[in-house]
Amino acid sequence: MSIKNLFQQESESVTDQAVKIPFEFTNRDSIPKGKDPGNCIVIKPVTVRTWFRIRPFLLEVEKEDLDKMIVKDGELNADFPELMNKYGGLLFDIVCLGIHNKPSDPPEWFKNALADNTTWEDIRILFNAIIYRIGYHPFCTSITMLRNVSPLRETEIIAAQKNLQSWKDATKADS
Repeated sequence: MSIKNLFQQESESVTDQAVKIPFEFTNRDSIPKGKDPGNCIVIKPVTVRTWFRIRPFLLEVEKEDLDKMIVKDGELNADFPELMNKYGGLLFDIVCLGIHNKPSDPPEWFKNALADNTTWEDIRILFNAIIYRIGYHPFCTSITMLRNVSPLRETEIIAAQKNLQSWKDATKADS
């Protein structure tokens, strides 16, 4: 991974940019009337609350397996179907929580619609996008760090968010 790419990922994480993944919900049977999931899945930076909800699921995955699941630049893991067999439900829960990214549980209709419209390859892509939004790639270099603490402690994350907001407010005032 190039330095430029690493800095781009870090800046996207710090500036709260969302990742939009084009996605078509072709099987609409489980989508209630009046609900429209749109034509893409948006994964926003994970909140502290969501991080603490996802973290126990990540801790259930063995270090070697998690390392295999996380896609590195230009690498595709042939073991992924085996890993999906071992952790499929767990990964699906992580993906649902990461996409929903709110204090409440993801709506049942959303989970059903996602299950009806995704392949295991889709889950792999979404899982990696969520891991990316946690900040795993730019800020965590080992699973040990991920297992012991979040990329930052809760108070540091809140302070970083407040600093970001005050920086945004200051730049608006200067404009």
